Amino acid sequence: MSSLKIILINVGWGDSILLETTDDNGQETYAMIDSNDSSNYKSSLIFLRRYFQRKFNTSTINKPLFDWVMLTHAHMDHGEGLKEIMRTFGTNRFYYSKSVLNSNLAHLQEYANRTGIAHQAIDNNRVFPNFGDVQIEVLWPNEDEISDNENNNSIVLALKLHQQTCMLTGDAEEEVWNVIKNQIPNDTVFFKVPHHGSRNGSLDQQGQGTWTTNCSNQAFLGISTHNRPFNHPHQEVIDLFTNAGYTFGRTDDNYHVQIVMDANGVTTKYAH
Repeated sequence: MSSLKIILINVGWGDSILLETTDDNGQETYAMIDSNDSSNYKSSLIFLRRYFQRKFNTSTINKPLFDWVMLTHAHMDHGEGLKEIMRTFGTNRFYYSKSVLNSNLAHLQEYANRTGIAHQAIDNNRVFPNFGDVQIEVLWPNEDEISDNENNNSIVLALKLHQQTCMLTGDAEEEVWNVIKNQIPNDTVFFKVPHHGSRNGSLDQQGQGTWTTNCSNQAFLGISTHNRPFNHPHQEVIDLFTNAGYTFGRTDDNYHVQIVMDANGVTTKYAH
């Protein structure tokens, strides 16, 4: 039975997301979205090494391990660790959005060029290849549009399997949700909360929910938190989720947050 596993890796601040899918033939495929690892803190790299050592019962990595690696947008708390992830595990392809912070993206593009990794910027006009049996639709960014607010260059994905959808949102803010909230599928069962649960990721200027107006409260919410130095998630956002009846997990409280979607529905698992 085909399935999709999403793990929000607890990295203390920023985003690091592991994707794993199994198709109907039992073939597993892996992808990685964002890594905030620095020279001193390598939380996502350490997690991945341990995860695959346990899975394969060996420390040997057969490269390329990842079908693709993605940078949602060019902020360092999303991309600083991706070069070492690609070097350690290998990847067939590297995807990213167009950016106003070209210097943060350039070293990853240069690495991909040196090592022969296919790479390209993606937008909502490009057809994204299937990930195993999972169909992927790019909802944002718009073609040929670059925002001065780098958060709003975030890639927003809808991953579809067994007539269910998981949403991955980067750090997209109110301006993005004003455009695409009506595209959130009715069958959404998991929604990764944008911008670490910050106020501008989920609330408008009047304090009302943006994407929550179009996302069923039956969907499970996942928050990759960013407590220091920004105090994300914001208490007003947590209050919104609680009052609306959402169930949510957060990496600061629950450590690694795992979601599995298959023909039986969606299940969640916390490391803590």
